[in-house]
Amino acid sequence: MLLALVLALVAPPSGSAEIAGERYREWTKPPAEVAAPAPWVARRELSFQPVEGGLQLRGRWTIKSFGTGWFSGELFADAPALRVVSARWGAAPATLKVDAAGAMTVTGKVAGSVELTVEAFVPGDPTREAVALKLLPAVRGTIEAAAPTGLAPALRVDGESALAVREKQWSGAREVALSFVTPPAPAADRPPVVVAKVGIGVTVGDAELRGRARAVWEVRQGEVSTLALETAGLGADLDIVGANVRGFVREGDRVRVELQAPVRDRVELELRWSQAIGKAAESRVSLPKIAPVDVFHSEVALQLARDGEVEAVPEAPGWSYVASAALPGWAQGLVEGTATTALVQQGGAGAGSLSLLRFVPLEGPPVVVDVAAYTIATSREGRALVRAHYEVRNERAAHLRLTPPAGFKVIGVRVGGQTAAPARAKDGSWIVPLLRSVETVTGLLSFPVEVILLGEASEWRRRETRELRLPTLDAPIAVSRLTLHLPPGYRSRKRAGDGDVVAAFTRGEGITYGLGVGEVGAAQADMVFQDAVQAWMRNDFRAAQDKLDALRGMGAKNENIARLQSNLDVVAGKAAVSQDMSLQRRVREQAKARAYADVQAQAELKKKAEDERARGDYAASASSYQQAIAVGDKLAQLEQTEVVDQKMTNAALVEEYRQVQTKSTESRRKRPKKKIGGKVKSSGSSVYDFDDDALSGSMMTPTGSAGLPNPVAGNVPDAGEVAKPVEVPVDAGNVDKEFESDGVSVADSGVADAPALGGEVVEKRPPATTPRPPADQQTTRDFTAIVDVVPSSDAPMPNKTAPPEEPRVLQGAAAVEVVAVQRRLGGRLAARRAGRTPGAKFKAERSRSEARDRKDSSDATGMPSPEVHASALSVVVPAVGEAVRYQRLLLPAGAAYAVEISAKEPLIAKE
Repeated sequence: MLLALVLALVAPPSGSAEIAGERYREWTKPPAEVAAPAPWVARRELSFQPVEGGLQLRGRWTIKSFGTGWFSGELFADAPALRVVSARWGAAPATLKVDAAGAMTVTGKVAGSVELTVEAFVPGDPTREAVALKLLPAVRGTIEAAAPTGLAPALRVDGESALAVREKQWSGAREVALSFVTPPAPAADRPPVVVAKVGIGVTVGDAELRGRARAVWEVRQGEVSTLALETAGLGADLDIVGANVRGFVREGDRVRVELQAPVRDRVELELRWSQAIGKAAESRVSLPKIAPVDVFHSEVALQLARDGEVEAVPEAPGWSYVASAALPGWAQGLVEGTATTALVQQGGAGAGSLSLLRFVPLEGPPVVVDVAAYTIATSREGRALVRAHYEVRNERAAHLRLTPPAGFKVIGVRVGGQTAAPARAKDGSWIVPLLRSVETVTGLLSFPVEVILLGEASEWRRRETRELRLPTLDAPIAVSRLTLHLPPGYRSRKRAGDGDVVAAFTRGEGITYGLGVGEVGAAQADMVFQDAVQAWMRNDFRAAQDKLDALRGMGAKNENIARLQSNLDVVAGKAAVSQDMSLQRRVREQAKARAYADVQAQAELKKKAEDERARGDYAASASSYQQAIAVGDKLAQLEQTEVVDQKMTNAALVEEYRQVQTKSTESRRKRPKKKIGGKVKSSGSSVYDFDDDALSGSMMTPTGSAGLPNPVAGNVPDAGEVAKPVEVPVDAGNVDKEFESDGVSVADSGVADAPALGGEVVEKRPPATTPRPPADQQTTRDFTAIVDVVPSSDAPMPNKTAPPEEPRVLQGAAAVEVVAVQRRLGGRLAARRAGRTPGAKFKAERSRSEARDRKDSSDATGMPSPEVHASALSVVVPAVGEAVRYQRLLLPAGAAYAVEISAKEPLIAKE
């Protein structure tokens, strides 16, 4: 209680605050005294009057100060011949001092304000040469000069013309030069000097050209009341508008514009017109010409754009191609749609033309089947396995309708090498979704559509005559090819020439790969080609070219390869002159439209490089610039020949890269030298730094170890891309024992790209290639399993007596053994067809669609196992019985096609 009372008594009263003593003394101390500025010359008034032998100068200087102070300044400098008549400091004579060089100094006391008045004689003749003086300057001032009759004063201060307002020159500068010259003629009597600028914009539509131009006249001398233009290529609906335009008249190619009042500064006109274009695939029109007449100098810029499907290719000798962003402001905003080309020319517009290319698609069906290749295997029980391979060129169809024959069912469909999900229609047909064919310079690319069918019929008799119907398509078929394998032991009674039976196929070789549709090599080539197409669609031109080169190395050759190669030649600048120019430009435009991600990537890399450069990390900035330049080179391939936007961007990046590289080199030279064998720690690991080490000798590449070939550097996979081989066990309880043979057939699913994976592959032997099976190889006939297996030709056939060989791991680009995955149909597995004993294991490689998100690890055994997905959509039909070939040309859409089978089984086989 007592403590609270004491605190209440010593507490400060209400409305007050406590502060520290130092703070109080700082706030209450007297302000520091600031010295007043020295006196200064606030104003100066000069007047010059010509007299005999020179000029009479009268001057008045107003000098001010805060309080009282002394002023001293140089009144005249470098004027030994100048004579002062009088000088007064206020009401008293001024105190002047003259040194040996002729400089005159004035000194006096200033109390608030004082005026210094001086009268002097300056020798000289201003009519012959300028009379120069150095006087006491002032903050502001005026200069007046009277000239003899017929002459005008020309005054220059500090080397520049003085600002004249009426008869006074405004300046307080130190250096003054006065001369008397002949006065200029009136503005109306001087010839006009005009500089003109013309910006032309041409928008190419599907039916007409729409033109818009902006013409600017800048009058540098004199005045103009009439403007003239020399024109060509402007439509009859030309219209000219402007703020001071009274009207215009067209006199042939010349247009005369009348102004409402004479102009002495600037005139801007806007012109609009249109011109119809032809509907032919190729046409030509003249470039618009707008040239100002009677001007001292002119600049012309032209920009092209299109808002339709017509391509415009300029042919303009004497013009220079520039980036659209580099156009001046008076030439911007004159086009509609997508700007394509920008041109500039000095001294007037020259003659030129536009080649108009219109893409006119040929009339035809929406989808065409170039080759329908069927491979059919039959058994004496009446079962038939059909592999239908259709080479489809699809221009605008969404799907392909397929109707299987009676007794057959569709068990698998692949479109473009990928699994498809067809829909079932009410009438029993199947609707297969289609891809759009890729356009090339020489035509559409075809893509494969594979359909697997399984059918049941009556058992074969010893002498058999029956009709085998094929699937019906709602698209025309150019060539139908069928290879029918009779049941074992049967012989065909039809010879070449009987109906559609042929000894060998004569049509459709241009679509296949020269390896035979349905064979292992063709299936592998088909997958490699689809990879090339996908690389083209994502603008990875190098990968696409590598895939085509790999196909040629396999011996594959067909029209699709040549067509895709024509597209790659266009991008690489190797296109043939004989090819359609509109198709070449269309291919480039389509590839450019797909390159939006590359444009964004280059912008991000450029920004990253600039940020690293600003931080002083020149090495990282140079690396980012290199990546941006590489992306830019790829984008430059997609530009048309007349477009230079990307080329100019790349040139700017190269210059910035050169500067950063120079900075990086300088910074490395400034770093202290390191000892040989020094190490630099980074992220917890030791990295050897070779930058400043000077070692003699040459670099050596270590060879492979353990007898393995040295892998190529470009084929070494990342740690996340190495797939660990796995073992897939076979369900021995479901092995089909009905058909048993030492031979097997090959599935093309998941085989084509195996040699190029670059990962770890389990092999019994390292074959150099993956060849096709020999023609006399035995195969199985179990149609309950769609995917069969064939080992490599140089690997031993599996048997029941030979002990299994231990697998070993190969790395790099070594060839791999064909691996297949079994699928059970009807509760069976066809594992026994490979001649494997119960409990045997199939080797499997990583699925191509597996996500590549492996963690880096030096221990391959610790990597997660890849997932294995079964596929029953691609099959090579086993070839056991006698093959009978059928061929039919030009099958209309919806037409049914059936082949007649006539065969017999001899009582005693010749074998």
